[in-house]
Amino acid sequence: MPKNIIVISGGPGFGKTSLINALANLGLTTGAEVAREIITDQLRTAGAILPWVDVVAFQEAVLERRVAFWESVGSEELAFCDRAIPDQLAFARFRGFQPSKQLREKAEAYRYYPEVLICRPWQAIYSRDEIRKESFSEACRLHDLVCEQYLELGYKLHELPAVSVEDRLAYIMDRFALLVKKSGR
Repeated sequence: MPKNIIVISGGPGFGKTSLINALANLGLTTGAEVAREIITDQLRTAGAILPWVDVVAFQEAVLERRVAFWESVGSEELAFCDRAIPDQLAFARFRGFQPSKQLREKAEAYRYYPEVLICRPWQAIYSRDEIRKESFSEACRLHDLVCEQYLELGYKLHELPAVSVEDRLAYIMDRFALLVKKSGR
């Protein structure tokens, strides 16, 4: 059974985290971009669970946290998350390696709300940093792979307009008003 966890996805640097933070500020249940959290923590502690050091350990750590978030959301609860398990399959393709059998199985088994919100490429807000190392063109390629992956898994994509965070938030709240109301928020 899919859960009412609405995934916000797309390429890196296209506004997902800003939306998740705005949704959290409204008191809604949200899941952060765990890959970024892991990288930040590993850089801070001089750890080796980094995609450019030990990609297998990194993929396993990300998957473990994404599964934990999915399992933490009640069957009647509404939540939003910054990326989800299917994103990892797209990242594997982008990086040129085969995802584990476990990752493929989890992407099939842990189902999210059937409509995925996609933040489309938006060069005006894109920036690189110590974690987001992709060029804008690489981010666009990764965006395409993410979209393909969700479609392959049977999700419907809904592209968000390239407008301010506040306007995107209003758009999301309007689109999912019944789910938000049902969740008691």
